[in-house]
Amino acid sequence: MMRNLMTTCLIGLFVAPCVAEESAMKKARLQAAHRERRIIMNNDGNDCRKKPDVDEPVTAENFLRQRTSPLVGSHVDTIFYCTGIVNVYTHHSDETELRATADRAVVDWAHQLKAKTGYDSLEIMIDFGHDQGWEIFWSMRINDTHDSGDPTMLCQWKKDHPDLLMGQTGQKFPHGGHRWSAVNYALPEAREKIFRILQDVATRYDVDGLELDFWRHPVYFKQQMTGQPVTQEQCDLMTDLLRRVRAMTDSRAEQRGRPFLIAARVPDSIGFSKEIGLDLVHWMEEDLVDILSVGGYYRFEPWENFVALGRKYKVPVYAVLSASRLVSSSAPESEGDLKLWRGAALRAWKAGVDGIYTFNRFNPKDPIFRELGDPKLLETKEHSYQFIPGKINDYWLKNAKRFLKPEPPGPGIGNANGHLNFRIGSRYFASQGG
Repeated sequence: MMRNLMTTCLIGLFVAPCVAEESAMKKARLQAAHRERRIIMNNDGNDCRKKPDVDEPVTAENFLRQRTSPLVGSHVDTIFYCTGIVNVYTHHSDETELRATADRAVVDWAHQLKAKTGYDSLEIMIDFGHDQGWEIFWSMRINDTHDSGDPTMLCQWKKDHPDLLMGQTGQKFPHGGHRWSAVNYALPEAREKIFRILQDVATRYDVDGLELDFWRHPVYFKQQMTGQPVTQEQCDLMTDLLRRVRAMTDSRAEQRGRPFLIAARVPDSIGFSKEIGLDLVHWMEEDLVDILSVGGYYRFEPWENFVALGRKYKVPVYAVLSASRLVSSSAPESEGDLKLWRGAALRAWKAGVDGIYTFNRFNPKDPIFRELGDPKLLETKEHSYQFIPGKINDYWLKNAKRFLKPEPPGPGIGNANGHLNFRIGSRYFASQGG
């Protein structure tokens, strides 16, 4: 009995500090998750590609000048930096492949930055961002399939493992965006590869967190592509992958002595997300994500719905404003309509979001980066608001429109310079701001 008592005491001496330390790190992670982020800028990494210019040498300064350094003094507090598509990146790694280009008229800076500066694109972004007090996350597009339409982008790993993909070259499907090159997450070898990619970045780079971008592109299981239901068992496979990522990032946090966050960009619909294999409520119940950014190609619901869900589980929620959705007849997608962006941001702020997330807007001198993070400033600017669902059809998911829960007509937002439009299908409701 005495031996058992001594053993129990010794265990207590060793376990209690560990539990306390774990609790302290979790508390620090929660605080880090809820820091102020007026604007999160998603950068797709194409600043690492440019046409050759003999008068502009390959330097870190010239690389940063394209999309990053002019953001100093703006509302951008965090950058989610994406270095490529699945297994083909502009950061250097033994786990993944270095992105090349089939366009010989374009110089890929990824092949020159490291040689000429000693640092790759992600290292430069991290160092510069941290000098400004910004967070830098590495953004992984969990199933980016641009290589379905452009075989020159297809990585060697996919060529060597066609059995881990959804289909064969050029194969068409009724749904799922016809993305034959998508990784099939039903297969353990595929999930293992994705985990290794995330682990590689987390352990070698001083990023503040990882963003798992589930919207680019939203297809994970073959059933979705053929119009069949994705099962709960398949949802559980994705949840288990998140568990592994959380355990890995928590371990990394302990090693470096500061929090390591997990962000996820997801559809703003619990139902749509579940139908493609993303059990978001389960993720939040298990504390598997620290930040949720909601929206993208589609907008299904009023912002208030996810804000309430985030508050229930103490997960900050960011409204994704995307150039692929916020377009108007008066401006091309690359420029957008500034009034629409202002109105959408102001509406999101009034719904209680924790900040704004911009997608596919990259000009660092764009006024959105100096306006959208301040709702009081937006009220003084001319703005226009529309509930724009996007072109919700069967492209990604069969009968996706059933998840649309549009905002009802309501009062305008803003001042005498603004007006509010609700657009629901072909119906329009308008009222003057005041």
